[in-house]
This record gives sequence, structure tokens and C-alpha cells, in this order.
Amino acid sequence: MSILSKKIKNLSSWLWDTWCLISIIGIWPRFIEPKLVSVTRLILPILNFPEELENIKIIHISDLHWCESINSTFVKKIEKKINSLNPDLILFTGDFLRRSKLKNPEGLKRFLCSLKASVGHFAVLGNHDYTQFVTVNTKGEYDIEKLSSSSIIVKGFQRLFSSVTLSNKTTEQAKQLDLHQNLIDLLNETPFQLLHNTSTLVKYRNGFINISGMGEYTLGQSIVDKTFTNYNSLYPGIILMHNPDAAKLTTNYPGDLILAGHTHGGQINLPLIWKKFTQIENPQWKRGLKKIGDKWLYISRGLGSIMNFRWFSMPEITLITLQKRK
Repeated sequence: MSILSKKIKNLSSWLWDTWCLISIIGIWPRFIEPKLVSVTRLILPILNFPEELENIKIIHISDLHWCESINSTFVKKIEKKINSLNPDLILFTGDFLRRSKLKNPEGLKRFLCSLKASVGHFAVLGNHDYTQFVTVNTKGEYDIEKLSSSSIIVKGFQRLFSSVTLSNKTTEQAKQLDLHQNLIDLLNETPFQLLHNTSTLVKYRNGFINISGMGEYTLGQSIVDKTFTNYNSLYPGIILMHNPDAAKLTTNYPGDLILAGHTHGGQINLPLIWKKFTQIENPQWKRGLKKIGDKWLYISRGLGSIMNFRWFSMPEITLITLQKRK
């Protein structure tokens, strides 16, 4: 990137921040809400849930979007809140990175290693976590982001005034993307086990629970048959995915709880506007607790974002307690 392009990007960011301050109405979504973290507590009844697993505590987090400019106080706040809840499992549903760039890797590693869980840590990848960032192109296809000198702010306004309809198709070049090896290497130095189209059986007390993780839907890498090859149907299961649109692929497969992220809960959660920034095939799966047949589906609002701007969609840690359905 040229020096001129960098200066233009910095100028647009400065103008944006100045507008947010001067307008007053922009102070909350730009400078306050993105730095808050709420804890959502859920108790979910599961049919035929074993007594041995009763009251297992799960932390669900998503969409960290780690970058050089991430606020250290915000990161510490997340760490303290999670560890104070004493979870048995920590489950991360994708987007460790921002636009596939691994910045300050030692900081990211320290943060992930600071999160404590008595039984285990598991994760899947999001559309920012492969060798290149995949987004929606002008044809409505899931595609590799084109190089541009435009700032995040300019891109945001371009999306606001565009009228792209999802085609629900992935381009061939996006399908060919590899895993982000530097990110994989980093995760191998943390407690987090990556699940990419695979399942693992986790012991808790005298019982077992399946944890399944799917590849990213927008890259055409959600391979369901492969994901459930190692699934033991004698035990209950949790399915991790980044994009909630992948939930429809699991209809004829086992599992009791699906966890997803990607949407940031709408992020700019205003009528009509949120759909411009949160482009999903199933808008009813924007955020929160849903039911798909016999499965629970929870879509996290996430922790971070590409653009530090949230309106009525506060960053979220979810504490889920599983119990036997009475």
C-alpha cells in the first residue's frame, strides 16, 4: 500500500471519529458499546441427557477479530469475566482474526492461554481465518475480498448504499483457500483444539459428550458427512460452526446444541440497516436462541468486529448450562 493510500485511510478514520464525537449520537455506538461485555446465561433442557453430564457449564464466545489496535483493557475484561464463571468447556465459533491478518500473535496467544476451563477448549474457523478473507462480492457470491485502498469506513458506507442480493453460491477461488497455517501453528501452542470437519468425544465426570466442528460455510468447506464420521451417537453432542446458515445442513444428523457466530447480532441493529451489514441466508438466525427440530441453536453477538461500531448489539459472552429435560 502506498504512503498516499495510508494517509487517505487514516484521514477517513479520523473524520469518522470526529463525526461520531460531534454528532453526540455517534458517541455510544463508536466509543462505548463496542467496549462493553455482557454475560448471557442460559439453562437448556436436553432430552435423554445423562445424569453424569448434568449442569455441565459451557462458555461460548465468537468473533474476536484480533488486531494490533484491539483494546487491552477490553481483552482483560473478557478474560476476567470468563475465568470468574469457572466453565467446564470453552467453545469458540470462529473469526479469531480480522481480514485474515495475524497481527500481534504473541498477544493473541497470551489471551487464549489465559482462558481457563476444567475439561477443554475447542474452536472452529470463520471466514476471516483462512489464507484470505471471504466476503460477499457485487454479484452476491461468497468470494475472496478484492484488494482495495478504501478504508473500512468507506467500505461500510459503500455497503450501506448498495443493493446486493445473496446468490448463496461460493466462487471456485474461495473454495480453494487453505487453512491459515500461521494461525493453526499458534492455536497448537494454546489450550484450544481446532475441529475442522471432525468430531471428538470429551469425558466429563463419568460421562461423555461429542464436540463436533464444521469448516466455514461461505468457503464451501462445511462437509457434514466428514464432520460426523467420528460422532458417537450413544452420547449427546454439541456442534460448532461459524456461520449459522450451516445449521440447515445438520438436519439429518445427530446433536443437541448448535453454536454459531458470524452475525455480530446484527451489529448495527437498526431496522432495515442491519441487513446491509449482516448478510445471511436465514435472517431469522441473526442472534439469540432458536430451535431447529430437536436441536437448540444459539447465535452469539460475538466480541469484536471489523469496524468498531455497535448499536444495540453489545459484545457477548454466553454461559450455557445443560440439564436433563424433565
